Amino acid sequence: MPLTFSKAGSGGRGGMHVLRHPQELFRRFTKEKEGGWCMPLRKGSTRETLDAVKHLEGDVNEVMKVNPNPDMAVCASESIKVGQNIVVCEQVSQDVHKHLQTILSLIKFLTGDTEGANLRAMSQNDAADLLEQLIAADLPVQLLAQLPLMQFETRKDIMNVCCALLWSGMPQHVNSHVMEYFRDHPRVFKLLVDGYANEEVALHFGVVLRSCVRHKELARAFVASGQVLELLKYASHPSIDISSDAFYSLRETLMEHKEVSSAWLSCKENFDEFFKSYNTLLKSEEYLGARQAQKLLGEILLDRHFRSVMLAYVNNERNLQIHMNLLKDKSKVIQADAFHVFKVFAANPQKTPRVQKILYQNREKLLHLLDSLVASRPDDKKFADELRSVSEKLRNLDAPLSPSMSKAPSDPTLAGVSTQHQPGRDSNGSGEYARSETAKSEVSTTCSTSL
Repeated sequence: MPLTFSKAGSGGRGGMHVLRHPQELFRRFTKEKEGGWCMPLRKGSTRETLDAVKHLEGDVNEVMKVNPNPDMAVCASESIKVGQNIVVCEQVSQDVHKHLQTILSLIKFLTGDTEGANLRAMSQNDAADLLEQLIAADLPVQLLAQLPLMQFETRKDIMNVCCALLWSGMPQHVNSHVMEYFRDHPRVFKLLVDGYANEEVALHFGVVLRSCVRHKELARAFVASGQVLELLKYASHPSIDISSDAFYSLRETLMEHKEVSSAWLSCKENFDEFFKSYNTLLKSEEYLGARQAQKLLGEILLDRHFRSVMLAYVNNERNLQIHMNLLKDKSKVIQADAFHVFKVFAANPQKTPRVQKILYQNREKLLHLLDSLVASRPDDKKFADELRSVSEKLRNLDAPLSPSMSKAPSDPTLAGVSTQHQPGRDSNGSGEYARSETAKSEVSTTCSTSL
C-alpha cells in the first residue's frame, strides 16, 4: 500500500503509517495544517532532497490561496494572474521549478539514468520513500491543476515530472503505487483533456495524457472514464495546434493498446457516440483534420483487432453515404483515402440489404468515379489493382431481394455526378447524401452486449 507521513509524534514508526484506503491518496491540502510531518533520515541522505516534497506542498497551498478553484486555472489563467496574484504566482513558480528539478533528478536516479548520479549518496529506499510521499500528497495532479498559473519553464517541469513518474525502470513497488494513483484518481483524466481548452498549455497536457495511455492499465482507465468523447471534440478545434495534438492523443489511445480500445468500441453505446462525433470529423472542411480522420479510420477498419467494429461500421448505410460523398471530394488525396474505406464496404460479403441496395443503385456512377481515380495515380500499381478488384465486385453485385426494402424510404443516389467533383450534391443539387435521414442506425444504443 502507498506510504504517507503523519505529524511528528503521532504514533507509528518514525511518524510513518500505511494508508488503509486508496481514496486517501487524493486528499486535498486546502486547510492549514498544524505542526508538520517528519521523515527519518538515513545515512547519506541530504536535507534539501528530503524537504523537496514538503516545500512543494507549501507552494501548492500558496497558489491555492490565489486560485482556490483549481478547475478554473485550466481555462482562465490570465484572469487569475492579475495584480498581487502575479507576484505570488511568479515567486511560487520559481520555487516549484527548483524543487521539481530535485524530484526529476531523484526519478532519474531510481531509473538508473546517469543524470541522477549526483544523488548516489542517497539510498534507494530514501528515494523511493520520497516519491511515495509525493504521490500520497496528491502533488502531481495538484501541480497539473495549477500548471497554467506557472511560468513557462515550470510548466515544462511539471509536465516532465508527471511523465517521468511513468518511466520504465522504477522499483516495482513504486511503479505499482504510481499506476494506482493515476488509474484511480477521480480528476486526472478530465483535467488532462480539459487542458486542451487553453491553447497556452494544451500541448503540455497532451504530452502527459499520451504518457498515460501508453500504459495498458491507464489506457483502460482512460477509455472507461468517458473522456475519449471529450477528447474527440477537441480534435475538431479551430486552432490547428490544439486539433492536431488532440487527434494525436486520440490516435495513441486507439492504436497503442488495440485490445483495450477495440473492446471499448465494441460496446454499442460507445460505438454510437464515438462515430457520431468521428463522422463529423470526416466531413470537416478542414483539410488536415479530414485527412487525418480518414487515414485513422482506414487503419481501424483493416485491423483484425477491430473486426467487430468494422462489421458494425460497414453495415450502416449512413456511413456508406459519407464515403460515397468523399469519393467525389475536390481533393484527389481525400478521394484516395476515401477509397481505402469504401473498399471495405464493397468487399464485405455480408452486406445488409440497405447497404447492398445503395451500392447496386449507384454502381454505374461509382464505377465511373473509380475509373477517374485510376487516372489520377497511374504509377501506383497496388492502388490500381485494388481499384480493379473493387470495380469487379461492384459489376458482379446482385440486386437486393428483400421485400422489406420496397417499403423503406428512398435511398440517395449518385445520379448526376460528374468528374468535376462537386462534393456532396445529389441529382437535384439539394444537399449531401451523408446528411440524409433515411434510416435509423443499425447499431443500438444499449451497452449490454457486444457488437
